[in-house]
Amino acid sequence: MSDIKQDVEETVKYYQELYAQHGHSPKTLGWDKQKQYLRFSVLMSEFVNLESPKILDVGCGFGDLNYYLRDVFSEYSYTGIDITPELIKTARSIYAEEDNIKFILGDFISEDFDSNFDVIIASGTFNSKFSSGRNKEFIKSAIAKAIDIADEGIAFDFLSDKVDYQYQHTFHSSPEEILSIAYSHSRNLILYNNYMPFEFSVVVFKNEVFSKNNTVFDRPVRFKSKEI
Repeated sequence: MSDIKQDVEETVKYYQELYAQHGHSPKTLGWDKQKQYLRFSVLMSEFVNLESPKILDVGCGFGDLNYYLRDVFSEYSYTGIDITPELIKTARSIYAEEDNIKFILGDFISEDFDSNFDVIIASGTFNSKFSSGRNKEFIKSAIAKAIDIADEGIAFDFLSDKVDYQYQHTFHSSPEEILSIAYSHSRNLILYNNYMPFEFSVVVFKNEVFSKNNTVFDRPVRFKSKEI
């Protein structure tokens, strides 16, 4: 069995076991402190001004990102992708009446998408430790593919290695290493580590074009500036 296939099968089994215990619950997704909405608000914070955005949710679980999206956008298009059949089946039943929401059972890295997305989100996707040790390779591949098919940008969150302790089954990323990977794709990016001490998020913007006259990125930013 290849390492990649082994990683997928182990991850599916892990979430299937959690689903059998907890059903439709944040605990099935590995969250036990009900902070999903906070994570979503951080990940989407730089994209809330988009009109009718097309969003891809990698490792979507039950599609809970939609709870946040409904509060922020009057119109949006959502696609969630996950490798665990039970999670996708439940998500499809929850959002069966929503024409703007669809789900794909598949592996993000190998999936062929028909078109690009405005924003690609991944929350909790990189938290499970692979027995193969391929976590860093997976993260690099996921960031590279996401940047390739995103028109505006991507926002991924991670468990930090700046922690008091680690569980055996969780993977903790170095913020410095993730930044280095992100910088290989764009100089226009943000790292957030100001909302939880043991987690962080990285937002990478596709557009890194800047004015050579005043060296400011062409992409609109949330800060005001004037000549001084």
